Amino acid sequence: MKSLIFILLAVVFVLPGCGKKGPPVPPRQKAIPAVNDLTYGIDGTTLTLTWTVPPKKEKVKTDPDGFMVYRYKRPLSDSACKNCPKLFERVSDIPLNMQIDKPGYKHKNMEYREEIEKGFLYTYKVIFYTKNGGSSTDSNYVEFSF
Repeated sequence: MKSLIFILLAVVFVLPGCGKKGPPVPPRQKAIPAVNDLTYGIDGTTLTLTWTVPPKKEKVKTDPDGFMVYRYKRPLSDSACKNCPKLFERVSDIPLNMQIDKPGYKHKNMEYREEIEKGFLYTYKVIFYTKNGGSSTDSNYVEFSF
């Protein structure tokens, strides 16, 4: 009789578990706003990228930390590969050193400058990132031959 009670207790407490088994899944976070107004200008051999800080979404609980600028550079003498991915390299990490008004950010203009070389196809993108390690999707791309 005692063994029957023990088996019933084991079945009641051990087998039900907590539901669906699988690896833990982090809670969903609200999307971080992406830069959508990336533009460029060239003065001599100096490239200037400009964009504005995206407005903060109400549900995002983290403050921005900065922007990462990425570049893809290919010699014009190389033939373009239609289906090849562009391999971007990070060229700058720009901290966001500004006062942030609550509840939203002001549309502050940001800039990045670098010297460029003739004879290349350039593509740039910017990613907005937060202090907790989150990041936005890619900005719009700017692409030009120089």
